[in-house]
Amino acid sequence: MDKKTILAFVVIGIIIVFMPYYQRWLNPADESMPVQTETRPAEPEVVPEIPPESVKPVLDIRPRQSADVKEVVILNEKFAMTLSNLGGGTVRDYTLFDYHDMNGDPLVLLRESDAANLNLVYTNIYQDGSSLESIPFECPELEQLQHGDTLYVQQPRFLHYRTITPEGLRIEKKFTFFPDRYEFDLDLLFADYLQRLSGLRYGIVWKDGFAITEKNPADDLMYSSVMAQMGATLAKIDMQKAKVDERKTLNTDGQTDWVVFKSKYFTGFIVPKNIKGVRSELALSRLKNGRDLSVRIDMPLSKNNFQEDHFIIGLVPAEKKLLASYGIGLEKTMNWGGRIIKPFSIALHWLMEFFYRLIPNYGVVILIISLVIKIATYPLTNKSYGSMKRMQMIQPKIQELQQKYKNNKEVLQQKTMELYKEEKVNPMGGCFPMLLQLPLLYGLFIVFRTAIEFRGAPFMLWMKDLSAPDALFNFGFNIPLLGSEFNVLPILMTVLMVVQQKMSGSGAAANPQQAQQQKMMLWLMPAMMFFLFYQFPSGLVLYYLIFNLLTILQQKFVINKQVERDFVSSHPQKARVIKTKTQK
Repeated sequence: MDKKTILAFVVIGIIIVFMPYYQRWLNPADESMPVQTETRPAEPEVVPEIPPESVKPVLDIRPRQSADVKEVVILNEKFAMTLSNLGGGTVRDYTLFDYHDMNGDPLVLLRESDAANLNLVYTNIYQDGSSLESIPFECPELEQLQHGDTLYVQQPRFLHYRTITPEGLRIEKKFTFFPDRYEFDLDLLFADYLQRLSGLRYGIVWKDGFAITEKNPADDLMYSSVMAQMGATLAKIDMQKAKVDERKTLNTDGQTDWVVFKSKYFTGFIVPKNIKGVRSELALSRLKNGRDLSVRIDMPLSKNNFQEDHFIIGLVPAEKKLLASYGIGLEKTMNWGGRIIKPFSIALHWLMEFFYRLIPNYGVVILIISLVIKIATYPLTNKSYGSMKRMQMIQPKIQELQQKYKNNKEVLQQKTMELYKEEKVNPMGGCFPMLLQLPLLYGLFIVFRTAIEFRGAPFMLWMKDLSAPDALFNFGFNIPLLGSEFNVLPILMTVLMVVQQKMSGSGAAANPQQAQQQKMMLWLMPAMMFFLFYQFPSGLVLYYLIFNLLTILQQKFVINKQVERDFVSSHPQKARVIKTKTQK
């Protein structure tokens, strides 16, 4: 085996081995401040999975039992949310109707929990923290409802919680819910606080992260993060940067536009409308069987002893158009890749959305995208594939040079390069199509892992979810590198790669050693791509499969015939002999 072949194997091996770390290289953390880390005590190892109890009927909610507690279910076209009077309207439970779990039930985004989300916090003059999450607020609009009842939102509905805290502060929280929107408004009123607080500020805290919603929990965990927008700076902690049982925190001081916590496909946010926040606290933990996400935004209080603040609160699908519609830069929370890849992923996403408006099936859209990209890259790849075919056809001449100058490598190299130049052959031309494909493949990978439109999007037959592998059935046991599912598309893709490799081969070998090298290369690259793509989104594998099929047709019926005609016209004496040898 020559040095070039060995080097090729080494490079391919390095690419495959380090592929899991691609995001750490291409998507460096956008954290403007140091992230603090602490290690949690080790927990018993549990395989991440969606707890069966998290999948339940929307209204099967078991409220906390107490004489002072009143929880109601807010129900509109988009969600069902449990709101507790403890803490003045704290969120305890949340289910989306437009999205579904693996069983086809409405998606439980926030499981029933004791956490008091949207709780208010402050420090009194005795340096004691507030405990509003245990204080029941009054709400006149709910006086006629019982604990656990449902409030149907068929037009804008208002809930007005109010209390006097143990310190003597007057606090009011007014919610506005809409019939057809994910987000809702929250208006806060603080009064009588000047002589009762240590520092003129308060905070709004979200304590719970989203439930695991995806079939592959590890995949869902990897793309979790918490963020705070501070002017032009986005402070951020990514879950993929955290080790198991490790807690990362990031505290910021200064103008704060909003805070966000997100999973792979869903985003929660707290956005002040009338004034900016002055501080944020972000925290994230990666557990063996889940995650902890929490955010806090601190708001300033005026010296007038009275203040009203207004917020937008949302638990929404991470859809680019929806996030951009709020006009505050929430679309920045979507990760479209690094500087090099981002233009490709955004362009591909736009193109797929465009075709989807014409043909509402993303599987068919992928077929169209494959054809469009093949046509667009045809002028660039035509010369490359033609060069590969000419390389096959001049193999007899190369073999003659190898025999004639076998004892003089320098002359052999010089004569070989002269032959390449004379025959208009680029020995590296075969690498260009793959290099051209890399940014497109990676861009598509990011699209399928980021855009919620592909979550649960079917194509046909067994292909039910283009954002996940196309599992035909489950083995019932785990296979190293492959997992527990039998995926069909990676197998078909590998077969087509072998066919393409044979068509693009370098022709007859000069010696047994070279023949062995060609045989190894024929199987090595397809095998590596098989393992690499096996658990990738089926939409990405479908694209690469179709693109390879189009490439095979392009080579066989267009390029090869054209090159053979040109070769015959320029080599009238030897064309027939050379063509016969290349066909063997």
